[in-house]
Amino acid sequence: MTYWKTHLHNFIPKPEDSQGSDYTQHAKWMAALLELAPEDYNKLLQEWKVVHKRRSNLWKAMDNLKLR
Repeated sequence: MTYWKTHLHNFIPKPEDSQGSDYTQHAKWMAALLELAPEDYNKLLQEWKVVHKRRSNLWKAMDNLKLR
């Protein structure tokens, strides 16, 4: 479990690599990251808020899982 807590953030798929506009899997990965490594989740979320601010479907998927 320690491995996943330390390295899970490296496995999160990047929204820019998404095929289409379905970000459900990205949100699910982020939910797992929030559970295992909240500090890494917050860092990645802050980065995504800047880099991916215009991906409305990403934020809808995140909101559906109550991740923001």
